[in-house]
Amino acid sequence: MAQVYDIIIFGASGFTGKHVVKEALKFVSPDSPIKNLALAGRNSTKLTEALKWAAPSHPDVLILIADSSNQPSLHRMTSQARLVLNCTGPYRLHGDPVIDACAKAGCDYLDICGEHEFMERMEAVYYDKAIEMGSLVVSTCGFDSVPAELGLMFNSMQWVSPSVPNRVEAYVQLESIKRIVGNFATYESAVLGLAKATCFV
Repeated sequence: MAQVYDIIIFGASGFTGKHVVKEALKFVSPDSPIKNLALAGRNSTKLTEALKWAAPSHPDVLILIADSSNQPSLHRMTSQARLVLNCTGPYRLHGDPVIDACAKAGCDYLDICGEHEFMERMEAVYYDKAIEMGSLVVSTCGFDSVPAELGLMFNSMQWVSPSVPNRVEAYVQLESIKRIVGNFATYESAVLGLAKATCFV
């Protein structure tokens, strides 16, 4: 029987995936709830390079081959995971098969998606299967969402009724646009998101 990993980072060799691996490895230890993790993606060479970039001292991290266009490979991956952290965007192009495999395997799913149309569609399609199998599916755990949520939570603690606002606006100032424009998957997600903007009018 294959070992079950606390976290499998899928898409670990991509722009975002490498940074997620670097941060996740800081929390892996025998005393942590995250005792082990594995990296998954289409290319073992790129995954190995990503691991070396993130933390050269972690040679024991398992590399798994999985592709969002190959459902059997996704089922092999999800059968070995407690949680799949999906870093493969745009999610409207690559996310559906991953959630499908997680829901069927009963493992939890987490992503950094900010694509509303994708998230609504996934809830409609996989809600019943995820409930049946005990799979927790959570999106929007990335920059688009977490700072805004934390800011709203902090500010809401300052509000005293009846002066509670019914609307909150948040603004972000980028220090550098270079890193975002240089990442094609982020650019592609933004373009596809605007293409679907009429869904919410």
